[in-house]
Amino acid sequence: EYKPFCDLLHSMEFSGDIVIVKQKQYADPKKVHLRVGTLDCNPRGFGFVVPVKRENEDEEDVYVPGEDLGSAMHGDLVVVRLPTTALVPRKRREKQRRTVGQIVNVLRRENEYVVGTFKKSKRLLYVVPDNPRLFRDVYIAEDVSKDAKPGEKVLARITEWPTRHLSPEGEVTEILGEAGDPKVDLHSIIHQFKLPNSFTKKTLDEAKSLAKNVSRNEIENRLDLRQKLIITIDPEDAKDFDDAVSLEKDKHGNWLLGVHIADVTHYVRPDTFVDNEARHRGTSVYLPGKVIPMLPEALSNNICSLKEGEDRLTKSVFMTLDRDGNIVKSEIKHSVINVTKRLTYEQASAILTGNAATHAPADGEHSDAGKASITVPDEVAEILQSLARLAEKLFKNRLERGALELDIPEVSLKLDKRGYVENIVKVERDVSHKLIEECMLMANEAVATFMFEKEMPLLSRAHPEPEEEDMRDFATFIQGLEQKKIDPLNNKHLQKLLEKIRGKPEAYTINLVLLKSMKQAVYMAGEGRHFALAMDHYSHFTSPIRRYPDLIVHRILDQYFSGELASHHIRKRWDDCMQEWASHCSMTERRADDAEREITKLKLLRFFEGELGSVFD
Repeated sequence: EYKPFCDLLHSMEFSGDIVIVKQKQYADPKKVHLRVGTLDCNPRGFGFVVPVKRENEDEEDVYVPGEDLGSAMHGDLVVVRLPTTALVPRKRREKQRRTVGQIVNVLRRENEYVVGTFKKSKRLLYVVPDNPRLFRDVYIAEDVSKDAKPGEKVLARITEWPTRHLSPEGEVTEILGEAGDPKVDLHSIIHQFKLPNSFTKKTLDEAKSLAKNVSRNEIENRLDLRQKLIITIDPEDAKDFDDAVSLEKDKHGNWLLGVHIADVTHYVRPDTFVDNEARHRGTSVYLPGKVIPMLPEALSNNICSLKEGEDRLTKSVFMTLDRDGNIVKSEIKHSVINVTKRLTYEQASAILTGNAATHAPADGEHSDAGKASITVPDEVAEILQSLARLAEKLFKNRLERGALELDIPEVSLKLDKRGYVENIVKVERDVSHKLIEECMLMANEAVATFMFEKEMPLLSRAHPEPEEEDMRDFATFIQGLEQKKIDPLNNKHLQKLLEKIRGKPEAYTINLVLLKSMKQAVYMAGEGRHFALAMDHYSHFTSPIRRYPDLIVHRILDQYFSGELASHHIRKRWDDCMQEWASHCSMTERRADDAEREITKLKLLRFFEGELGSVFD
């Protein structure tokens, strides 16, 4: 049992339960004034250690000055020494608002490989990392430079870690190409953020071996919805469709909203090659001109994708809502559907605004799905209009509950065949986007509430309440900018402010400052409220093709309906792994967002580089 014992000690060390002190003795971190955490560096040369284990909600990150970083670099898992109160004079303690520490050990290094620009001075060769948080250049000896030329993008491996006075040393392992080439930019970002970019052969073979059609036997064991009018609405260039919607009225005049989600867990079984790879990736990554999917295309673009006119296995959430959009009851069923009509957001908007003809199509007639102006059957137009009316009620109900609707516009980059930016378009969130969004929010809330009431293991999508001090600072900012006093702790006041400034020049700044005043949404084991949505129960369920947390929720529901979850052994397995998986999924989500922001920023800068002297609106 010695090896598993050592593995357990390592695991406890990484989770911050124990620390190694001199002569390989283990200690309780609190008793020896140490903390284990992840180093988050600032480009200006200092950092903060974010504890992996917080004793209480008020515990702050530990500030580390540049001279006390030791050999640690951004992203490393480190041990930081805290000052003992006995050693810090009382006046200084009272004056010093933040905890200051010194890094004494690195448990896990995150930067063995660094992407950057190769440079040459009179005496030295070195690599300037692309990531500004890696603020020390990496020195390269000439014999390990691979004859890289100044200005080229390279991948360097660090062979000597930095010290207090010396920068790291390394060797060039790969020359990526000329800086400015779109392909090089893309590969640089993929390397920089360590995005898994290729599936193993075993994973691909396993995905291809899965069923290509829905079996008759499986249909007989499910609720058959293939004759129901069901539609999908997605971006024009989407290849994987994991959600579809239906809407009917019952004899009491209530709405029956159906949200039908691809039953990915029917194909992706626990601990298979595909499942392990999906868990490792955590999420699909959407970069301009490239998608790095969570699942192989044999699944994501085919048997799991809810394509028009093809039988597909789903989990359906049926929600009965009264005339005012209040939920009366909900239920979840394993089902099989056949999507009646696939629409793009542009097409749905055209129908809702009356810019599309409607009719019952003749036999064998197909419409051109690429055009915004589209001819659709009358019943499809009717269901869209009804969904839009219902979504409006759902949105109004959310705001009345205290939800916050931030308006932060996104940009979409239109690329040419070589990967250069051809055009920059502001993404308009019109009624068709809001329609789908409201339906998905309802389904996520209904599933989370059901799981909470049935006392299942929970993976929540939590958004903690903001700090009062941060919101007071926001109110001060608004008073200076708008000459208006608001109560920042009253969501109705915040809503009114956002509504009042909508469309004004300062709207973007105010929305952004409010966003930064709030905490980040995360995945969390157990129950967690969502502050911005004003929901007590909320989980991610509607995108299992592209998000692993959704897949986890689907798997727990499968085990509940099959009766497996009644087993103490099964529940304990979930309890043991859930927090670790929640943290991992939060990390992969942040990594994907950061990579997308970075490549978008880089492409925008490349575009404007060629527009010097131009005047824009």
